[in-house]
Amino acid sequence: MEQVSHADNTHWNAIKDGNKVSLGELYQLYYRQLYRYGNRLQSDSDTIEDTIQDLFVNIWNTRHKLPELRNVKSYLFTIFRREILRKSKSDQFAVDIDDISDSLNLFEETHYEQDDYEKWLINKLGNTLKSLPKRQLDVVMLRYYENFSTSEISSIMGITEKSVRNTLHKAICHLRINIQALDYLLFILFCINLL
Repeated sequence: MEQVSHADNTHWNAIKDGNKVSLGELYQLYYRQLYRYGNRLQSDSDTIEDTIQDLFVNIWNTRHKLPELRNVKSYLFTIFRREILRKSKSDQFAVDIDDISDSLNLFEETHYEQDDYEKWLINKLGNTLKSLPKRQLDVVMLRYYENFSTSEISSIMGITEKSVRNTLHKAICHLRINIQALDYLLFILFCINLL
């Protein structure tokens, strides 16, 4: 994380000095992450792509006025979120089970075919995540998938750190309850297999 942050700052400073290559490298580095995040905020892929491109065009056009940053990734996500929500007609998530499973990389692609149990487990975990309210899902994804701190999430979402911690706590409690039910089912299946 420290190395990425250092590389980000190097690119950021180079962009401020007029280096287009650094802009392209920063774009390549964050395009997929921003797109994935945008998918949770907006269902229209064209709007997501346009917003990402607009973000980087605006960075280039205002390169002489760019602020000094300690966390470029957090800044990009904050500006991107603000713009995508501004462009969208409503603040709704467009999430389905496949998107959640893909974006979380719950299971790496393997060369062997998944059996029914693995498919069931992925589906159950996806449904459990999907059952979270949209704000809780957003906080969980930013915290545990994008590795943002609570202060960074606070900045990105425009809420207080205390709200982030409370929302995260509620989400974890919800997941814990649903996953305990899943653990119980797995235990029963394990016992049946022993017989």
